[in-house]
Amino acid sequence: MEITQIKFGQPDEWQAFQLRHPKFIQNLQPLYDTITKIFIREMKSFGPADKVVFYLGRLAVEDFNEILLLCGNGFGVGGMKILRGLYERVVTLLYISDNPSKADDFLYYFKIHQGKYLNHAKDVFPLDALNLSAEEATEIQSDYETAKGRYQEVLCKKCGTTRTRNSWSEFDTLSMARKAGIEKLYVPCFFHPTLQVHTTVASLCSRVKLKGGDGLTFIDGPQHNEADFSLNGAHSLILCALIGVNDYFKMGLKEEIEKHFRDFQLIWGVKED
Repeated sequence: MEITQIKFGQPDEWQAFQLRHPKFIQNLQPLYDTITKIFIREMKSFGPADKVVFYLGRLAVEDFNEILLLCGNGFGVGGMKILRGLYERVVTLLYISDNPSKADDFLYYFKIHQGKYLNHAKDVFPLDALNLSAEEATEIQSDYETAKGRYQEVLCKKCGTTRTRNSWSEFDTLSMARKAGIEKLYVPCFFHPTLQVHTTVASLCSRVKLKGGDGLTFIDGPQHNEADFSLNGAHSLILCALIGVNDYFKMGLKEEIEKHFRDFQLIWGVKED
């Protein structure tokens, strides 16, 4: 039986990427050296905030790697989709690092997500198909009802109507970003990519173009502009994550990370304010 050989990745795009970003490639290994110092170590945890800050940072590194992989292969729109989640992780990381007592709210909201998951799943599948016993389902539902009381927001002060928040925090993403000090990245790294994540006219228009008269055609091929846009945002955010984790755990790497910020400015032609 003949086995079809499949190759993943776009070697021509790898070459094009390196030609577009020689300074980034040159500085990538030193950046990973710092990432290794911060995350490849034994972490002695003393509380919920320690775990949340450290592991959100570790997830941010994984997001950064995925964006680099996609952008290096010309899939810029794919990079943008991950960029949104990376921004949200870094905002949350920085906010909790400054407000450690909020880690419990972040963690306990898992009960809300479990309850919502169960209720959505039961609308589609019978309970026995979910690999849950009746007792386990009852426990999840009970925890969900209890947790909802912790996350109520007032809809009408006059009549006292409330509802369960859609987030663990009383602040929306932009408000939390302002408190974390990275609100300037909100539009390019969160709102704009959100339009690509969801099924929007904006996402559709970004992938089609006019072809004579009133005809439309899909835009094939690599998305270099989107790739460079995504990589720029991801590079900035991973540096924010590194400085946040370093400061929280008092690791003494501030000067090393600040050099990476200076490298970022040289790589992307950013002028200091």
